[in-house]
Amino acid sequence: MIVMAHRGYSSKAPENTMPAFELALEAGSGGIELDVHMTRDGEVVVIHDATLERTTNGKGSVEDFTLAELRELDAGSWFSSEFKGVQLPTLREVLDLIKDQNVLLNVETKAALGYEELNEGVALLIDEYSMWEKTIISSFNHYALVHIKTLRPQARTGILYNCGLFNPWEYAKSVGASALHPHHKTILPELVEAAQAQGMMVNVWTVDEAVDIERASLAKVDSIITNVPSKVLSLQ
Repeated sequence: MIVMAHRGYSSKAPENTMPAFELALEAGSGGIELDVHMTRDGEVVVIHDATLERTTNGKGSVEDFTLAELRELDAGSWFSSEFKGVQLPTLREVLDLIKDQNVLLNVETKAALGYEELNEGVALLIDEYSMWEKTIISSFNHYALVHIKTLRPQARTGILYNCGLFNPWEYAKSVGASALHPHHKTILPELVEAAQAQGMMVNVWTVDEAVDIERASLAKVDSIITNVPSKVLSLQ
């Protein structure tokens, strides 16, 4: 079972920053999950929210700023003074960090509108680093997942959802996906087994509590997405 660090080791460092990703690798995480948006000048930047207020000292929408402008923001002090001055990273920087690591990368695309441009930017970067075999593109916007398959048929995609889908593998196949990314409370062992029998990975989010970690492990999911990778590793 892969232990995938949710936005990096986000219980120990500010989410979606290089320190969080570095700590995840140091802890032995087998995967890294992150979120991407597009800047005004067409760069793929790693941040969860479409706006800046929660995780930086900036204000406004990510898409309204150039990368250079975003680099001026503090993306670490909100978490701890230890991380004062930490910048928002680009997807390129994360790919450069993990290019020689045996880890699975889960890129969650966040654009509700304009996802075509974001997908194109993500695809070009993964091309450049030859990372398709080690990458899953996930999204709650399943139109975006269909679109990236038209750009790169080799892309592995995962449908994000938090409801009790009936035979979710059938729906996933209909949009060309090869992985299910359900909220952990929606899974049952028989559902996981049936999905895997249909060739689907089952990667559950976001699993932090011991009782939920145990339940996901007993269900034999392929990956646990977690804010506390060391805790999950210790309970396997």
